[in-house]
This record gives sequence, structure tokens and C-alpha cells, in this order.
Amino acid sequence: MSRIVLFGMSPLPFENEKKAYGTGIRTWQFLLPLLKENHEVCLISYAIPSAFDSDFRSVVNKNNSYNDKSFLNHIISSKDFEDTDFLSGLVSDFSPDIVAGATFYPSFAASETMQLLKGKTDMPFWADLFGHVMAEGQARAFIDKSDECLFHYWNKEYSIIRNADVFSCVSGRQAYATIGELGAAGRLNKETSGYEFTRVIPIGIPDEKYVHERQVFRGMGKISEDDFVVLWTGGFNTWTDVDTLFKGLTMAMGVNPKIKFVSTGGEIPEQDIITYPHFKELVNKSDFKENFLLTGWINGKDVPNYYFEADVGINIDRDIYEVKLGSKSRILDWMRAGLPVISSNVCELTEIMEKEKIGYTFKPHDAADLSEKLVELSGKKGELVKTALKAKNYAESNFSFPETVKPFTEWILRPDLAPDKNTHKQIFFEKEEALKNCDRIIKNQLKMIKEKDLRIKELESITDKNPLRRIYGYFQILKRKIRKNK
Repeated sequence: MSRIVLFGMSPLPFENEKKAYGTGIRTWQFLLPLLKENHEVCLISYAIPSAFDSDFRSVVNKNNSYNDKSFLNHIISSKDFEDTDFLSGLVSDFSPDIVAGATFYPSFAASETMQLLKGKTDMPFWADLFGHVMAEGQARAFIDKSDECLFHYWNKEYSIIRNADVFSCVSGRQAYATIGELGAAGRLNKETSGYEFTRVIPIGIPDEKYVHERQVFRGMGKISEDDFVVLWTGGFNTWTDVDTLFKGLTMAMGVNPKIKFVSTGGEIPEQDIITYPHFKELVNKSDFKENFLLTGWINGKDVPNYYFEADVGINIDRDIYEVKLGSKSRILDWMRAGLPVISSNVCELTEIMEKEKIGYTFKPHDAADLSEKLVELSGKKGELVKTALKAKNYAESNFSFPETVKPFTEWILRPDLAPDKNTHKQIFFEKEEALKNCDRIIKNQLKMIKEKDLRIKELESITDKNPLRRIYGYFQILKRKIRKNK
């Protein structure tokens, strides 16, 4: 068995913190099969700030266990996760055979750490990209009305692309987009001809069954027993088409007032703080305000209870590259619980839904199509139950953790370095050096600004204590009084 350092995101699904994010589920997707196959694992996980208390400090050398499977867990604060020296110490202490990153930011941290350890060790490095980050950057730039974030995204992506041996993607589409980036970064060279850089690891679901533990909204307050409930769970991110969602829902509510909308989740402080407030504003000004129940973020343990009381889960995406190249963990979550799904048809997963007839789709940006589908489904509860059962069986067979992560667990048994590892990659060498120089310049400038601010404060303090300053001040006041009297 191997010793593996896995960089990931926290909280994991079973940790029951304030929020459950797709990046934590993705980390668990990589970690759990490793534990079941008895590998020795050290998890170095980034503590997502909005999921932990504001005064959270890094927890190191925590021995975690799940179903009698133990692993070493370092839960790292955002400040410490940027400290590459600190992270490299954790890696060195564990002495792994392999390093892997689950999701983009942990893969970047792993890449930077591996560069720091270069020369001391030469471990195979697997980087999971979990969606196309430059397309995500484009979506964020659109919401922020600024392209400033793009350098930030590309700088980190470039580090990963240049250094990892293998890359996992959530879809076949993303795999090809990644190959394009590899070409731009000089990895498609004479050494790597015929080498398979990418593997497809779709979003997966664990084996554990959801259980309805308590009543949360059905027959309580706004929601009656006979209402048709459309459920949203999770964050309202940059890709969420809330305008079409609102318009489609209210059009449907106008036809059938028994249609109600329930949402858990909300804005994502680290990513998007605009989309959800905009949606809430639309709801609050609506004539159908009473048909909406927006709970905001709730305890992650409570979320599955909402699945069991809803009639259909809704996912709605803008028709953009981020969605086209990515996937949707919430859709598989609903399938796992036996909740029927309706979604705009943009990503690879929704195409599978359509093809296999395991869910319902509507045209992106088409509120009328969404409204029509919701009104139709509200009168077909029996059909919805059958579709949900078919979807659940399909998801359990094709999207289980062990099934989806096979490319990774098989590679772990025979890990290899990319053929161009430790070779000079000629193409765009100047660009790579420029990026490194930019990093150095930015860090030096920040240091200089900090030192100047400190010096200014010191000088101000000295000046304030100087008697001459007080005399000069009195003189200026006297001067103004004399002029006034004249």
C-alpha cells in the first residue's frame, strides 16, 4: 500500500460544519476510496472560511476516523494555507510516496509545495482540476464587471499545468480544454507524444443512504401538504441564471398557485456575493412573494431532510463555458435521495439525463419553457416518482465513488512521472519567468508598502510629541484670529 498526501478542502461531508460545499464532497470522493483500499493517507485540507468560525486556527496532526478507517488530517486556515514553507514541512514529515490535489486551489497549493521540495524528492503528482477554472474566471469577471480576477486564476492554473504528472477532469469536454492548456504551457512536446495526461473523474456519490430525520417545511408555515414544491439547495454562484429562474417560477405560479419554491443556501463569500442578493430582491418585490421560502444557509446535516419533502429539485445554469465544461454535484445529490430533477440542458451530466430519461430538462435562458415544464410536472407526481427511482438506480451504478475514482486508484498502484518531468520546456519560457517575476514584484511591493506605512506612523508619532509642532499650531490659530479681526 502507498503513503499518500492529499491536498483538499474542508469541511468534509461528515464533519457537519456550517455549510456543505461541492469542493468538500469532491475531496471526500478522492479520500474515501483510498481509505477503503487501506492506503496510509495524510489529508492537508483548506478550511473554507465561510464554513468555519471567524477565529478558526489551523488544526494539525488530527487523527480522524470514518467507519474504522483512520487518516491523518491537517485542517489549515486560509493564512497558513498560503505559507508554502509550512505546507512543505507537513508533507516532509509524512514522507509520502505520492502527492495529489483534490480540486483547483488545493492542487495549486500542492504544486507550489512540490516546487519547494524539488531536488529533495521526486514524487508523482496528480492534480484534480474539478472544472475549468478559466471559464469560471470568465463567469466571475462577468458578474464583477471586471477582468482583474483573470490573472489570479491563470497564474495558479499555469503552476498546476506546468508541474503535475496527471490531471483529472469532471467531464470529457473539460479534458479536451485541459489538453489545450497543456499545449499553451509547453507540455505537448517531443517527450510527451502518446502520453495520456488527462483522466475523466465525474462527480460521484458515496454509498451511504440519506434518511429523513425530521420534518422541516412540508405542512409548516407557507408550505401545505398538497403544494408542489420546487427545491434549490446550495450556493447561488456566478453561473446561476436567477433572472430566468424567477421569471419561469412566477409564470408557473400564475398558472398553478400551488407551485412553491424552497431554497437552502445563498451567496458564496469567497466567490459571488451578487447573484443571491439580486434574486432575493426580485422575490421581495414580487406579487408571488408568499410562494417563496428562502432559508439561507442551514446546517449541512439538515439539508437532506429538504430532499425528502420536495417534489422536484431544480438546477438552472447560464449557457456559458464554465457550465458546458463542468458538472453539477447537487443533481447527483438529489438523485441519490430519490428526488426528481429538472435542469437547464447545458452540461455533460444534463445531456446524460436527457439521453437516459432519468430527469427533465428545459432550454437555457428560456423562462417560458421552464414555466411550461413546471406546470406540466406539477400534475404528474406519479410519473416523477418513477423517474426519480430510475435516476437513483442509474446514479448508484454509474456515479458511485469507487466507480468514478477508478482511474485514480488504479494509477496509485502504478504511479508514473510524466515523460517531460525535470526537462526544459522551451515554449513560453519567457512567460513563465514573467509570471514568477510578477509574483516577486507584487510581494516586494506589498512588503515595501507595509514598511512605509509603519515608518509614516512612527514619524507622525514623533512629530505629534514635538513641542515646536504645538507652538506652530498655536501660531497658525493666532494668525487666523488677527486676520479675522482686521
